[in-house]
Amino acid sequence: MEKQSIKQVVYNTLKESILNRKLPPGNQLVENTISSRLNVSRTPIRSAINQLATEGLVEIIPNKGAYVINPTIDEIIQAYNLRKDLEIMAIEKSINSFNQDDFLEMETIIKEEKEAIFNTDVSWYLKANQNFHMAIAKKSGNKFLVEFIEKLIQQTSIYLILFDIFLEESSPQPYGYKEHLEIIELLKQKDLTQLRECFHNHFDHAVNSLDVRKEYRGLDGLFK
Repeated sequence: MEKQSIKQVVYNTLKESILNRKLPPGNQLVENTISSRLNVSRTPIRSAINQLATEGLVEIIPNKGAYVINPTIDEIIQAYNLRKDLEIMAIEKSINSFNQDDFLEMETIIKEEKEAIFNTDVSWYLKANQNFHMAIAKKSGNKFLVEFIEKLIQQTSIYLILFDIFLEESSPQPYGYKEHLEIIELLKQKDLTQLRECFHNHFDHAVNSLDVRKEYRGLDGLFK
């Protein structure tokens, strides 16, 4: 097996374990333990961990090691609040720019989002959710605003993967797509006041859907 393929195996194993909630936020990724469990050298492990750090799933702390990202509640709230403020700014800049084709595109995205929800396809759901919000952001015509919003969407998507109760079997169906439909109607009406309020409620609901109290397996038991 070539080094690149070994690295890919390690990367896929660790990433799937994080995304499937088998590894807890804050868990240290000890290279010796992973090496022993997967029977691989430390070089591809280090490469895989660096890639996960680039994607925001792992934090590398100098002189300490690599850890599964473990944001505090305050950090999560800060990220969502900043994202909310930037998306409202995008709405303010773009409210007069939407046409019928834009609305049809967003309605198609919502159909995909709804289908993903009822199929419990988290990756598809997150992608559709991102596409909806980015469709609005891009209408602002501000390159830097779009880039910042996209980065925050990617970061908050990680929080959803780690903490959203949507992933629990007993959880209720998320209602975000219904709020997206409301946003479209308000965009058609060009009701900026109601749009601001709707976005505030939308992001408050997103934060309230998170539950940081999870039970996970440790790294030692991961590869058994």
